This record gives sequence, structure tokens and C-alpha cells, in this order.
Amino acid sequence: MAKAVIAEDEELLRTALASLLRDTWPQLELVAECEDGASALEAIAEHQPDVAFLDIRMPGLTGLEVATAMTE
Repeated sequence: MAKAVIAEDEELLRTALASLLRDTWPQLELVAECEDGASALEAIAEHQPDVAFLDIRMPGLTGLEVATAMTE
């Protein structure tokens, strides 16, 4: 089963994305839903997901900064 992390600072959008993913990709395990870049980095380090859905603009680290940190 594939694992995923969602990072989105707006709760309504985070919830909507999680719901859409559950409906369209039932085999995907959502291991964390984060509201900022720092918690996304922590969740990615802890859970080692196969995919991360990152918002571009978030408090602290942006989604691009999180993605860059993941590759370092």
C-alpha cells in the first residue's frame, strides 16, 4: 500500500484533498495531514511516504523548500 503526506495550511482545502484522495485512491494510506512546512518535514522523516502533496505557500517552510530539503 502506498503512503502519503498532505501539507496544506488551509484546513478546508486539506480536508477536501484528503477526501478526494480517499475516494479516488482507496489503496493510498494517508499517514499525516500537516498545516505547515516544519511539521510536513517531520512527518516525511517519520513516515517515509511514497508521495507528498505539498502546498506551495505555507507558514514557515514553503512546499518547494520542503521538497528541496527532502532531496538533500
